[in-house]
Amino acid sequence: MSGEPRRFRVLAWPADRRIVLYVPDIEASTVVTDLRHADDAARSLIADLTGLDASAVDCDISFGRSAAL
Repeated sequence: MSGEPRRFRVLAWPADRRIVLYVPDIEASTVVTDLRHADDAARSLIADLTGLDASAVDCDISFGRSAAL
């Protein structure tokens, strides 16, 4: 790895008093109850499923559902 963080797009939308975070590149999602935890939750999910170190992951979180969902 070149030392540059790997960037992932994360889609977010409200559902049942929570916020769904969906990462299209790995087709995985998680939920948070507080938007302030969204970045950490998304990075943790990505790290757990890809084997990347969480510090090597950057997230671009935007609101809106994927057309595929």
